[in-house]
Amino acid sequence: MRSQQGAPPQRTADGPVGSVPLRAVLRRLRYLLEHGRHTLHTRRPVVGTAVRVTVAACTAFYVCRYGLGQTVTSLYATFTVVALGALARIPGSGRQRAETLLTAVPAGLALVGLGTVLAIRTWAAVLGMLVIGFLVAYAGTTGPRVAAAAPGMQLLYILPCFPPYAPDTLAQRLSGYLLGTALLVLAQRFILPEPATPPFRRLLAEAADAAADLAEHRGGPAPGPALARADAAAEALRPDRVPAADMPAAPTLANKALIHTAEAVRTLLARLAAVHTTPGAYRAFRPQTAALLRTIGAAVRETAMALRENERRRARVAALPPRRERLRPGTGRPSATALQDALAAARTRRALDALEHLSTDEQLDRLRRRSLVVQAADAAETLVLSTRLLLGDRSVDRNPGGHSFLYARARAPELWWQRLTTHLTPRSVIFQNACRFALGLAAARAVAGVLNLQHGFWVLLATLTLIRTTSLETRSAVRQALIGTLVGAGLAGGLLAAVHDRPVVYAVVLPPLMLTVFLVGPLRGLAWAQGGFTLIVALLFAQVSPVTWLLAPVRVEDVLVGSVIGLICGLVAWPRGAGSEVRRSMAELCTAVADAIGRTTARVVDRTTGDVPAAWAGAGAGPGADGIAAINRALILAQESLSQFESEPRTEPDRQPDWLAVVVAGADARRGERTLPGRPGRIDRREVGAWLRQASGATAAAYRDLSRYLRSDHGGPAPPGAPPALDTRALLAVVPHVPQDVPDQDARAVSAALLVDSVIWLDALTSDLARIHRELSAAAPPGCG
Repeated sequence: MRSQQGAPPQRTADGPVGSVPLRAVLRRLRYLLEHGRHTLHTRRPVVGTAVRVTVAACTAFYVCRYGLGQTVTSLYATFTVVALGALARIPGSGRQRAETLLTAVPAGLALVGLGTVLAIRTWAAVLGMLVIGFLVAYAGTTGPRVAAAAPGMQLLYILPCFPPYAPDTLAQRLSGYLLGTALLVLAQRFILPEPATPPFRRLLAEAADAAADLAEHRGGPAPGPALARADAAAEALRPDRVPAADMPAAPTLANKALIHTAEAVRTLLARLAAVHTTPGAYRAFRPQTAALLRTIGAAVRETAMALRENERRRARVAALPPRRERLRPGTGRPSATALQDALAAARTRRALDALEHLSTDEQLDRLRRRSLVVQAADAAETLVLSTRLLLGDRSVDRNPGGHSFLYARARAPELWWQRLTTHLTPRSVIFQNACRFALGLAAARAVAGVLNLQHGFWVLLATLTLIRTTSLETRSAVRQALIGTLVGAGLAGGLLAAVHDRPVVYAVVLPPLMLTVFLVGPLRGLAWAQGGFTLIVALLFAQVSPVTWLLAPVRVEDVLVGSVIGLICGLVAWPRGAGSEVRRSMAELCTAVADAIGRTTARVVDRTTGDVPAAWAGAGAGPGADGIAAINRALILAQESLSQFESEPRTEPDRQPDWLAVVVAGADARRGERTLPGRPGRIDRREVGAWLRQASGATAAAYRDLSRYLRSDHGGPAPPGAPPALDTRALLAVVPHVPQDVPDQDARAVSAALLVDSVIWLDALTSDLARIHRELSAAAPPGCG
């Protein structure tokens, strides 16, 4: 039926019918623009990395290939940018990333040179790959920046270690690496640079200020805003919350002082928060308590000011790379004298008062409450001394409260050697990962050399990018990589067949393709990344030398070989990743805790080993130094295995306990071994020493039982029962009464303070053990026990 001529146009709710498609298109465009802006804002790191790598890589390639006519230099410059900009996920701001790249220049030159020289024979290249692959991966123990750069540094050796053996091109290869690094450094600094994060020293200063606010609150209701600020400041200093580039993880004296300061300020915040929130805590403090809190607040506030001044001074000068940082003599160091004087008096008074009330407080509640402020003062003292060490005072180990700073006079080679040898054990997940990568890359190089594969470089690149820490994750990565490579090879073959020998087309298509691949790959997964990278490689090689569509199946063949090698390594070399190691490392940590309890109690009761040496702990340096080194090692290995375990995907959620409870117990044991043997006083009464040995022996035996249980199979019996609370009635029966106005009252009070500190320490370890047992019982398989 025809519409009547002259009739008005029909309308809808959105207007005339003819305008509906236009309005729909406009709405769609607005949605896409808003969605794009939101994506760019939320995915800023991915967008920035894609833009920087594309600009630097294309600039390097076009300048060398078409401007200078040097094909070797163009390939090395381009792959350097891709290796260090995309494959290596270096953390930090633009400035920090640029510093990391510049610091790695000597190592990069050495890797390119070694790869060129060792390519003369297959066996030499394989042996070099085995050694260099392990060393580069193992170097990640020295800090997160080095660990993140390791995959890219591996590629710098892989690229030149294949035929043809051409030492005459070494100068071009090295110049290509230097040009690529220089362009990437400029891109990191000036093209969408990553924003700077708050410096670690500023976080420490803010946490110290929050602690001072809590210390200045002396009585009345719990200070809600101050507690909230303290909780936020403590959370900001957690290792998993601090940006990887800002975390002081390098084995330098400055970094160790920073970590010690962070540990002290977090302990201080926890103790002060407990003072105001623990049920039964006093709301109106005694004059002596208020005076000690006032002294804590003043010392911590002075420490915060010193940290801020140090940060401002550092901001005014060019920052050195973290591994070259040195302690500089500073001004305005905080003083611990007033705090130590007040703490000594408070410790003895509270010890005598607490021991008198043990008979009415069997569960140590009163003793815990009365010790909170003293423990806070202890943490504040450590905070002040560690800050002084950070500001250049290496004599803190001679301070009366400096028995925690065994490393203060250590030389840099000692610190580096200790860090590098800590993980040199098959029980370290870092050592396992380094062996897995080295064996996989060496096997790939051997296969590529024996089979004389046309592009053996791709075999090693596939192996490098597909090996994961678990066989499950490796299988998933291989599946995605093969799918992506097949699709990418098909597209590349069609493009090469259609365009053939017209390099202008490849030159025009390369930049948008590279930008798209580096954008889509991280967002959509490994299959997209592998497919896109196959296209990029095809376009690069098509501009360097004549190629045909046969390059695509060669790429598929090489990736398939590399995937099989990576899969075999994932199935053979520690296939469960950290899943099989975390229980074992926690068992080792429990054994280290038991050993620390025995050593510390023996040194407190017998005093036969003398004071802890002030020199750095080396082989044969003394029982105190060796003991702290042992528990430090166990803690580091346990924390590394736990960190990797939590990052590994699993098909089914395992019923795992909260392993952090074991780490907390290790930290508590280390704190006691650091501090108690250096405290003044002696436990002269034989009965008191016997009670302390019996109590510590029971606690240590319980940790050893727990260690044996953790070493057993998952289907074993339920964890052994937790030990009972400390028998304070038996302690009260043997503790001598300290009468008033006796000549040696001060000495007896000091000894009582040492006893109380030791009891509180054992009580904390017993509480930790009870928490661990609860976690294990909750995670035990049904029907156990």
